[in-house]
Amino acid sequence: FLNLAFLGGCSSIVDKAKNMEDPLKSDQANEEVVAAVAASTKEVAVYFVRPPLILTAAQVVELYVDDKEVAKLQNAGNFETKITSGNYEISTKVGLSLGLQGVCKFSEDFNLTNESYYFKVDYDVGLLCGEYEIVEISESEYSALSAE
Repeated sequence: FLNLAFLGGCSSIVDKAKNMEDPLKSDQANEEVVAAVAASTKEVAVYFVRPPLILTAAQVVELYVDDKEVAKLQNAGNFETKITSGNYEISTKVGLSLGLQGVCKFSEDFNLTNESYYFKVDYDVGLLCGEYEIVEISESEYSALSAE
């Protein structure tokens, strides 16, 4: 008798499941899934410029995105790349620093979701060591700095 009671309960669950609508068969649900996937895989253009500075003219700045070296910026140099939208740690390092003051590593997290981003790699003199900071700038400022 106990087995029949359990089996009877299973058939009512199966009947209810048959009457449920599959949300993935809905056009709206499909469009929402496609939009979410497209948004997460959107390509983002990222531009970097290093303004000319006599104090650090001999230094080459290594540019990293999530610990992967993507470029080496000379004095007054620029670099552009495309990456998938998302959160990234962007950092700078200098391999060999000649002079009295060393150069520290700089890193910062950025959420890159728009079509394009413009950054200035700017030297900041510190107390013990300087660093090449990554500062977001406008497209017009990037164009002006790139023209120098």
